[in-house]
Amino acid sequence: MQLLKTWIKRNFASQLYRHKCKREAGELFRSWIHSFSIDPDFPVQAASRDLFTYHGEDGIIAWLLSRLKDVPPVFADIGSGDCIKSNCASLAVHAGWTGYFIDSNDQQLEIGKSFYQKAGKGISFFSFINEKVTPFNVNDLLKKAGISGKTGLLSIDIDGNDYWIWKALDVIQPRIVVIEAKVEFGPGNYAVPYGDFNHHSGDARYNGASVDAFRRLGLEKGYKLVAANKQGYNLFFVQEQENIKTMSVEEVLSDPDTQQSFYKEDFFNSHRFVTV
Repeated sequence: MQLLKTWIKRNFASQLYRHKCKREAGELFRSWIHSFSIDPDFPVQAASRDLFTYHGEDGIIAWLLSRLKDVPPVFADIGSGDCIKSNCASLAVHAGWTGYFIDSNDQQLEIGKSFYQKAGKGISFFSFINEKVTPFNVNDLLKKAGISGKTGLLSIDIDGNDYWIWKALDVIQPRIVVIEAKVEFGPGNYAVPYGDFNHHSGDARYNGASVDAFRRLGLEKGYKLVAANKQGYNLFFVQEQENIKTMSVEEVLSDPDTQQSFYKEDFFNSHRFVTV
């Protein structure tokens, strides 16, 4: 069944997502950036909108782009999946950015290649890199691919070791960082030690890092937390010098449904964490 789903997506992705690639969709994305830019008081919490994303990330990225100047039109998407339901897809399809889709699943990358080719986006504008990213290879991997220095956006979503990848990464200096936190860890400062964790092995609850752990890591690397999707698991960082208000951990975790998902104290007592 999974092979059939993969075959359908690889061969029909352009039809399945055709409406998201139309000129009108591109005009809509660019209109978000414009409308946010002419209203300096428009709150990021109200910017949630989607074209390719599912929980408001496209709108938050548009809001950030409306606030930042001279953003290099280059992205790196680590844990890109099929490259379509991606934090970088609207930038690739509608904003003329180039970029790097990186994932350990070659079948998912093939879906992305087929999609961008059939959507009329030249494959030469994008690199599809089939590698398992670790803290030990991330810098060499990006340098080998040809990306270094100032970049526009870094997205990390590898379901487990996101914290350690960002901590190790220093070959690029992105203006925007989007990274996945473990909101179930609540407001505390928790990071699971580096290991071969993902949602398909071991205890699926025991992976990732809390919002506060990422906030602290951001500060260590010269970034501040400025936004999150409604559920709080996708965090958005910009460089500290940017004139954008910081968002607190409490604001990120304010959604009642998110608070209901917090793990109980016995979970933390029965697992080992790194205090960062």
